[in-house]
Amino acid sequence: MHIRNILAIGLVLLLSTPMSAQKKQKAKPKKASVQVKQEPTAADLLYENMLSSIQRVMIIDSIVVERDGFIQHIPLPPDCGAILSTAQFLNGNQQGTAFVNEFGNKAYFSATDNEGHSQLLTTDRLQNKWSSATLVEGVDQTLSPCNPFMMPDGITLYFAQQGEESLGGYDIFVTRYDSEDQRFFQPENIGLPFNSKANDYMYVEDELNQLAWFVTDRNQPEGFVCIYTFVPTKKRVNINTDDMEDDEIESLAAIRSIKDSWTDVAEYQAALNRLDRLREQTSKQTATKTEACFVVNDLVVYSAEKQFRSNEARATYAELLKVKNLQQNDEQQLEGLRQQYHEANATKRQQLTSTILALEKKVEQQADKIKHLEKAIRNAEIPMLRN
Repeated sequence: MHIRNILAIGLVLLLSTPMSAQKKQKAKPKKASVQVKQEPTAADLLYENMLSSIQRVMIIDSIVVERDGFIQHIPLPPDCGAILSTAQFLNGNQQGTAFVNEFGNKAYFSATDNEGHSQLLTTDRLQNKWSSATLVEGVDQTLSPCNPFMMPDGITLYFAQQGEESLGGYDIFVTRYDSEDQRFFQPENIGLPFNSKANDYMYVEDELNQLAWFVTDRNQPEGFVCIYTFVPTKKRVNINTDDMEDDEIESLAAIRSIKDSWTDVAEYQAALNRLDRLREQTSKQTATKTEACFVVNDLVVYSAEKQFRSNEARATYAELLKVKNLQQNDEQQLEGLRQQYHEANATKRQQLTSTILALEKKVEQQADKIKHLEKAIRNAEIPMLRN
C-alpha cells in the first residue's frame, strides 16, 4: 500500500506539471497602440465653420472639360461682357484669363509677373486705345489672384485666389469697389458649395438669363475641370442644416448629386430651357463670327468673302471656313466623349481613351492647319492692299 500511495502521488505530480508550465508560459497581453490625433489645420477649421452656412442653389447642369481653355465652354452672351484668354486679349503669350465689359471700355485680366506668379490688373479703353495696365487696388497680389469677372454693376468683382482664407488650393472670392477710396474692399470667400478643398477657379453670372457658372476641379482627373450651371439668387439663402445628418451636409457641400438641389421641378425645367436657348444663340453667334470675320492686318478686317481682292486669298479663305467647320464639329464630338468618360465606369473609360486621344490629336492638327491657312491668306491679300 505504501508503494502504491507513492506511485499515485508521483502520477498526480507528473500530470500537474504541464498545466503549471502552461500557466507560466501564458503570453502577456499586448499593450494597446496609442494613436496620435492630428490637430486640424486652419483650412479644416474654416471648412467646418462653413458647413453650417451652405448656400441654397439650384444646379441644373454640369460638364467636364479640359482645364486649359475652359472659358470657351461658358456661353456668356455679349450683353454681359466677354471672357477670353489673356494671351488673346494682349495679343501675346501670357497665361490667364481676361474679362471685358459689355461696353468694351473696361477690362480686368490676370497675368504672370517675372517670377511666374499671377497678378490681377485692369485697363481702360480711351480713344480706341487701351491704357497702361495697373494692379487692382485692394486685392492681395501675393495670393496669385486670377480669372476675374465683373458684374454689370461695375462694382462687384469675382476672382480666384489662394491663401489662408482658402479651403484648399484656389477658392472663389468676391469684393466690391469703394468709390471714395478708389480701391476694392477686403475680398470675402463666397463659401460652400462654390468652394471646396480642391481648386475652384471661376465664377460667372448672366443676369439677363438668370444663369450662372462656377468652375472647379473637385473629383476630376488631372487636367480637367467641371463647369456647373446654376440659378443665381439676388439674396443669399442658406440651407437649414439643423436636422440633417453629417453625411447629408457633406454631400450638399461636395455636390455629390446635382439632383439634390432640384427643390422646384418647374423652376428647374424653366432654367434648363433658358440654358438651351442661350447655348443655341451662342452657337449661332460663334458660327456667324467664324464665317464672316477675318483680320487681314491691324487696320483691315473683312466681314464677307467677296471683300478679298486676291483670288488666291479668296480661294484659301473658302478652304479655311471648311476646316474651321470640321474643327467645330470635332470639338463638339470631343466634348460629348469627355462627358461620357466622366460618367462611365473603368471598363468604358478604357474603351473611350483611345478614341478621345485620337480626336484630340485631330483637333490639334486642324488648329495648326488653320494657322497655316490664315498666314497664307494674309500673305496673298496684303500685297493687293498696297495697289
